[in-house]
Amino acid sequence: MVLPKGAEELLIALQTPAPKGHLGIPALLWGAPGEGKSSFVESLARDGFPVVTLIASIHDPTDFSGMPMHENGRMRFLPPEWSFAFDEAQQGILFLDELTTAPPSVQAALLRVILERKVGFRALPPGVRVVAAANPPDMISGGWELSPPLRNRFLHIRWEWEERAYMEALREGFSRPDLPTIDPTVHRECVGYWKLLVEAFLRRSPNLLRASASDEDRAFASPRTWEFAVHLMASCDLLGKAPKPGKEGTVVFANLVEGCVGRGAAVAFLGFVKNLHLPDPDDLLEGRTRVDVTRLRDDELYVLFSALGASLLRRTSEQRADFLGAVEIFLELARRVCESGRVDTIFIAMKQIARGQVLHRAVTKAQEVGRLKELQRLMSQVFEETPLRSFVKQLAKG
Repeated sequence: MVLPKGAEELLIALQTPAPKGHLGIPALLWGAPGEGKSSFVESLARDGFPVVTLIASIHDPTDFSGMPMHENGRMRFLPPEWSFAFDEAQQGILFLDELTTAPPSVQAALLRVILERKVGFRALPPGVRVVAAANPPDMISGGWELSPPLRNRFLHIRWEWEERAYMEALREGFSRPDLPTIDPTVHRECVGYWKLLVEAFLRRSPNLLRASASDEDRAFASPRTWEFAVHLMASCDLLGKAPKPGKEGTVVFANLVEGCVGRGAAVAFLGFVKNLHLPDPDDLLEGRTRVDVTRLRDDELYVLFSALGASLLRRTSEQRADFLGAVEIFLELARRVCESGRVDTIFIAMKQIARGQVLHRAVTKAQEVGRLKELQRLMSQVFEETPLRSFVKQLAKG
């Protein structure tokens, strides 16, 4: 399928479950006039999946915040007609075209629509995605720069046709793309892993949690946009586009991170991920691979043990048959870390385990299968014969 640059990023953003429970990370397509931004978005319309296009320059603030009306001693805000277009399908795309033609008053009215999917006091269905398109202000007459609060509510995507791809599309026909499938339940589990990576990175580089809006042309880092990035990275993971041990991530993955937090923070984060030398947590707990934890950096230990802890909690809730063996492998790895004098790197993971009742259930399982002595020996080595013994009371408090 021949697509313009930015199209794959947009399709992933549209299907990514957002932090606030809606579907889709708000996306803003940047490109020169005539690159096909509007026609591409409108081509996504299907039966039961409407695309409603609103052009910013011909609307005023009340078209997005509601028309004030005095009734029975109270002020009400009447929602605009377009907000009812999604009622039947309960999903679709709200497409805000020519966004850089919107004056500051309209931009302010859009803030709640984009992030909360609310028009005045009327909520749009959670399946409604928000997409905007814009030409750089210097390419249009009378354009407006976007305010920092508005910019920070979007994933920013560069949109253009490469010459070779465009000529191929002319010859073969322009594709009508389909949206990728992302399971929300599996996505939620995957988000946890990428949160750990971002947390480990920001512990190492706390100055990159946020950036000044003036330091970047479009996207800039903030707690909100890091959360957008986490959810998009989880989607890339499920679609096979994220970096893995022994495998580099795709350009699409890098573009999505940069489109959320800006180039400076993205380059630093991608370098951090590339330099992590970690095995797959499930492979490790199932004995398919091994790792010498004494050779890992502190940040690598933090990420690895947090991921191992999350995997153990999942195995506990699923009552997996291999649960006890996984606990034993985890405890043996923890013992080696403690003996190397770096208990602090795994303390949070051990708190995860304590809160999730993993060890209590492991003892019960060991009694059932006649392996209690082996488990008790491991637990003694971890909690009594290493520096972790001073943390036992804290672990008990959870």
